Amino acid sequence: MQFDTRGLNIMIVDNDRTVLEMLQIRLEVAGYNTSTARTGRAALESMRHARPAALVLDINVPDVSGLEVLAALTPPGCKPPFPILVMGRKLSADDVQRAINRGARDCMAKPFSGADMLERVARLLRRTVAPPTTAAQPAAYI
Repeated sequence: MQFDTRGLNIMIVDNDRTVLEMLQIRLEVAGYNTSTARTGRAALESMRHARPAALVLDINVPDVSGLEVLAALTPPGCKPPFPILVMGRKLSADDVQRAINRGARDCMAKPFSGADMLERVARLLRRTVAPPTTAAQPAAYI
């Protein structure tokens, strides 16, 4: 069964204006709504007012790093309130491990194609959106 995730809000956090605009355009053409931030602090402030369906977060944003954003969103022992994809130019194995330990569901190294990003975001949301429930039908007795 396919779930319609179009129209959901995806927050994109990246200090590189070109990457930010490319992701925003690709996601909006695919039917998502987007919100953007260029710093970790701006992302946290924005998420106080509106919760996105998913977060695409550059690990190297200024003022509050991507890892600090993850830590602020996810108290120890808890899962983040929405799926998070971390991206970065120089993601080391340690960066990936720290991001996953802090609640990121996926990591992606830059550069990447817009198609790859769309696929990853769709995968994040497919695993998040629950199928509609149907009322239990009484058993038929013969």
